[in-house]
Amino acid sequence: MFLRSALFGILLVLLMPLTSAYSATTFNYSSWIPWTHPLNKALYIKWMDNIEKRSEGRIKFRKLPKAVAHPRAHLDAVRTSQADAGMSVHDYSPKRFAAYTFSQLPFLGDSATATSIALARAHNKFLKDKGFYKGVHLVGMNTHGPGLIHHSKKNFTVPGDMKGQKIRTGGSVPRRIIQSWEGVSIRQPASKSYETLSTGIVDGITFPYESVVSFKILKLVPFHTYIPGGMYSSSHYLVISKKKYDGLSSSDKKIIDEVSGENFARLGGKAWDSINDKGLSAIKKAGHKLTIAPPAIVNSIKKLNKQFMEEYITAAKSVGVDGQAILTYFKGEVAKLQGK
Repeated sequence: MFLRSALFGILLVLLMPLTSAYSATTFNYSSWIPWTHPLNKALYIKWMDNIEKRSEGRIKFRKLPKAVAHPRAHLDAVRTSQADAGMSVHDYSPKRFAAYTFSQLPFLGDSATATSIALARAHNKFLKDKGFYKGVHLVGMNTHGPGLIHHSKKNFTVPGDMKGQKIRTGGSVPRRIIQSWEGVSIRQPASKSYETLSTGIVDGITFPYESVVSFKILKLVPFHTYIPGGMYSSSHYLVISKKKYDGLSSSDKKIIDEVSGENFARLGGKAWDSINDKGLSAIKKAGHKLTIAPPAIVNSIKKLNKQFMEEYITAAKSVGVDGQAILTYFKGEVAKLQGK
């Protein structure tokens, strides 16, 4: 009897690695940008690899070959288990995420790291209990840093230079700025940037520096007009399956938690600053015409921004959020983080 018990114990020990291997939790990650995109390499793949390594393989990520849904539908895709992880853009669902419009306004700052961390802090202080991510587990959010105008034919010195120009805009703030200057705002997915520029569907595009490289449009837009602090910004969020997260052990939850929230924002902001720097370097190396927007452009955006902020405060109030308090807090955090 003793020998049989000893043998059974040895067998259990030998089988433990197999049991552990087969109990791994796999998150199917859906990405609507190519896996080769600099953002995936600099942020999301790095984030996944870190978790897999720290969990010793107990948590795994499977990179789905194709996106399971439209970019704006990724939160619902994760909520309904079409995928277990995915990112999207707050402004792709402007009504659902009206409370986050403050993170897309002009003049937020020149550092994606600072604005991303400030965004995470503002969310944690004012928005985390409002139910915006019901049905999923929120990992974190970040901004892509300052957006600017990339154009095929000219820089912009006065708002009137925009009249009649066809510009691809990816968010409500740049769209309204372009339209107020009598330009034509055209909404197309970011993935179609090369196609729309190369065929003349659009004359220019609003993007951060990074995108001229990642979307292979460097040769198509040799003119760049930069607004200090950004013409606009864009905020993104990453969510994972609540069911799978809740099913993890407390120690494995802690591994994910340690690279979530403000820590994720810091990682995301640094990733964006890095790839934006590479985009700027590529522009300079190519000998492009890079112009800092003159006062006429800046003052026009300042005037519009007052309207944007007033509208944000009203919209935030409608969903039970103090927009003025968020704006004041967020700007104060950005200033501290940028050392101003």
